[in-house]
Amino acid sequence: MSGSANNRIEMVGNDLPFFKNVTGVRDGFDLNYTSVGPGQSFRPVLENEPFEFSLANYTLMKDRNIAPMTAIPVFLNRSFRHGSLFVRKDSDLTHPSQLKGKTIGAREYTQTAGVWWRGLMIDEYELHWSDLNWVSEKKQRFTPPAEAGVEALDEDLEQLVIDGKIDAFLAPSTKDGKNPAGEQKLRQLFPDTESEERDYFGRTGIFPLNHAVVIHEDILAKFPKCPKPLFDAYCASKKQFYTDGGNLNPWGDDAAGHDFIQFGLTDKNREIVATLMRYLHEQKFISQVPDIDGLFIDGAAEWVDY
Repeated sequence: MSGSANNRIEMVGNDLPFFKNVTGVRDGFDLNYTSVGPGQSFRPVLENEPFEFSLANYTLMKDRNIAPMTAIPVFLNRSFRHGSLFVRKDSDLTHPSQLKGKTIGAREYTQTAGVWWRGLMIDEYELHWSDLNWVSEKKQRFTPPAEAGVEALDEDLEQLVIDGKIDAFLAPSTKDGKNPAGEQKLRQLFPDTESEERDYFGRTGIFPLNHAVVIHEDILAKFPKCPKPLFDAYCASKKQFYTDGGNLNPWGDDAAGHDFIQFGLTDKNREIVATLMRYLHEQKFISQVPDIDGLFIDGAAEWVDY
């Protein structure tokens, strides 16, 4: 987040319907939330402005002592990752057990979605990331671990799958998916992705989270009492979204009685964050599993989403 004169704090985040009421005055702070499109939200953080940020990348920065920011437990951009691997429509690949020795492209190897997918493959399908051949784009936010043997290519990885030059593409979504259904050349690996997701959630209760809200150190120095009002503003906006009939169920069912994106360091959120931290360590991204409370602003453990 970035602050300006007096008590005004500028906030930037994805254009999500449950954040349309974040803007306003809270506990003396004049909060102004600016929504941006997908892929535009990380740049403000890296340019010393506000934002929601990749929890995986934030943890990598903390591990390397290069994170001039601190997180608050507002967890965003949640998604199951069973459907994050794409293959050609005519591919005979339908299950992770068939992937050993195959080549997978990932634009950014350290992307949180990829971390979750690789961890999920080990936990649920006994497929280790070292059993796969990896290719990525040359420009990476962080250098991939040497153990992964990632080959950097100066080519469109999604197109390589379509052309049959590599076997699969790991990404939250594809350009191909924007085409009419009859013209699409790629499909998700699982024939019934939703059933895999529902089974996983039913057994584990884990709805993978990707982002957290971070505050730069200079803003904390200027507004040391701002973290809790910011947390409360996000919570209140989400509550209003539900009051207005909003539904955040990932499969579109009636979400009454269950908050799929609860904020705060609840027991379940701690479990989810701990799972992501374990995945980061197992995949050789970080030197040690961090203390969860140390990732967040002091006192955040007591904050309650309402």
